[in-house]
Amino acid sequence: MGGRPGYLTLPIFSVVAAIGYVYYTTVFVAVPRWLGLSTAAGVANAAAFTALAAACLATYAVAVRRDPGRVPPGFVPDVEDAESTVHEIKRKGGDLRYCQKCCHYKPPRAHHCRVCKRCVLKMDHHCIWINNCVGHENYKIFLVFVLYAVVASFYALGAFCIVFLKMSSQAAILLEHPLLSVGSFFLH
Repeated sequence: MGGRPGYLTLPIFSVVAAIGYVYYTTVFVAVPRWLGLSTAAGVANAAAFTALAAACLATYAVAVRRDPGRVPPGFVPDVEDAESTVHEIKRKGGDLRYCQKCCHYKPPRAHHCRVCKRCVLKMDHHCIWINNCVGHENYKIFLVFVLYAVVASFYALGAFCIVFLKMSSQAAILLEHPLLSVGSFFLH
């Protein structure tokens, strides 16, 4: 049957820490400097980003924990039905696909994962960041997680760009003030 390694690994801890860091810096550093947390716009932006970060974290947890889809142990292709798309024939030799490690036949697009030590249905890849294969049963939730992560990253980047532009324009205004310019300092 073959199992998976433990759930808490350094890459998983790193992803959770990165999500937490981006959340904290966006909600407690960028939004307060941009709009202020005492304004309705600031609270709305903090709440929206909190919901986005929670959705990102929840879909990540599901992608980590959900089984990617295993080949049923009793799977045997119907060799008598030539029209059936349930079996796939190897390119060389014309034999049915058989996993030597799991000791059973494999349906189309099923591959053996050497990390998970089992055959996975419609396996895309083994992802170290979720410590799991991306396959038939968790492909959609993995893509939803990636979508939430990209949207949250752009949101945070936009907030920090606005804060940077706001701070740099304030710095330019301060430097243009006659009492704060270097030349006026030496003239007085």
